[in-house]
Amino acid sequence: MNRLLFLGVGPIAKAVRRALPALPAAGTTRAAPDQRFVDIQPIAAADLTAIRAAARDAQVVVSCPPDGNVDRVWSALMSEAASIAYLSSTVVYSESAGVVTEQSAVSTGTERARMRLGAEQLWQGAGARVVRLPAFYGRTSGLHVSLSRGTFRMPGAGDNIVSRVHEDDAARFVCAALRAPPRSLLLAGDDEPSPVAEVVHFVCALFDLPVPNAVHGEQIPLSLRASRSVDNRATKTAFGVRLAYPNYREGYRAIREMARNSPGVY
Repeated sequence: MNRLLFLGVGPIAKAVRRALPALPAAGTTRAAPDQRFVDIQPIAAADLTAIRAAARDAQVVVSCPPDGNVDRVWSALMSEAASIAYLSSTVVYSESAGVVTEQSAVSTGTERARMRLGAEQLWQGAGARVVRLPAFYGRTSGLHVSLSRGTFRMPGAGDNIVSRVHEDDAARFVCAALRAPPRSLLLAGDDEPSPVAEVVHFVCALFDLPVPNAVHGEQIPLSLRASRSVDNRATKTAFGVRLAYPNYREGYRAIREMARNSPGVY
């Protein structure tokens, strides 16, 4: 790898940057550059000439949410990129998909799924490798953050089983995608999909937070209604991915230790 271009600079892009600190890196922004751009050269998201130039011979990581336009515009600028990884979501599978593998059928039952699948198609047309991510968590985002802010509500009994992945392990899947053949599909996730309530109780005990109240029916956010778990085995084997945090317990313990050593992390 020679250099990086981030189309969207969020937590996963920053994790990839930490994983590859020696490479020159640029990233798009729609506002004045903030602390995310300390070690990433900012490029205005509307400057198509600069984006095309930055993509030349670069490893490109796409993590912008689909809006029906930006993917069409930016994917057309990538003809000279060395490699492209598009960060998608497991939202493309039905809420009741159960165990998800590379052979699982996608669902167009929701607008979110249709938007993601449309973006995947555009980027695959440009040769991108697609990484489908479940919920991710890390230094400044995830369940521990929403619980500490009091914004998380338990979805009913919390017995729906979901996958998740630490942002540093998500970066490992992304780095593997950048080395993979064009149009590859990678399923990201840790090794232990678990019921929501189990994870919530663990995180509350670990961070000394109150267990949230439950909500039911239409009060449950769309993002918490699904029961699907990623089977990551084929992707890990095919693309040589090794996880630092194979389950949520190890991942959140690492975050808690960081918080103790660096107050203000969450």
